[in-house]
Amino acid sequence: MVLDGELRKSGLNKNNNPKEKTYPVMYLFVNKGINMSPGKMAAQTAHAACCAQRISNDQLINDWYEFGFYTKIVLEARSERHLETIKKYLEERDIKTSLIIDEGRTELNPHTMTALGVEVIDKNIKGEIFKSFKLYKPEFNITVKFN
Repeated sequence: MVLDGELRKSGLNKNNNPKEKTYPVMYLFVNKGINMSPGKMAAQTAHAACCAQRISNDQLINDWYEFGFYTKIVLEARSERHLETIKKYLEERDIKTSLIIDEGRTELNPHTMTALGVEVIDKNIKGEIFKSFKLYKPEFNITVKFN
């Protein structure tokens, strides 16, 4: 019996039928150049993920669900301009994207570009396109108070 976690490695689907190996991955970009709280960043990234799923190929979405990993890789954009450049770069390579623009109701100015959702892709086929981007790593500030 093949466990779900081994499906991708084995190239079998849940019915143990041979299947072309796919490695479905969703890439998400977050604008690190604006000051978003952790909650705001999470909400904007979630918006990008929802939009990315909506624009994705149905077969890759099915594979994404079938394997049970729902792999998402969050990458950083340095600024709004960088988000726009990434969007253009990916679309020139026939990869669909969805730009998330905040309405400005809470902590950001209206029309701030916060994130970019990218359709689910097969990492085995188009993954090389994303190798030059950096993983999103938040910077932490630690405050120590002495009594």
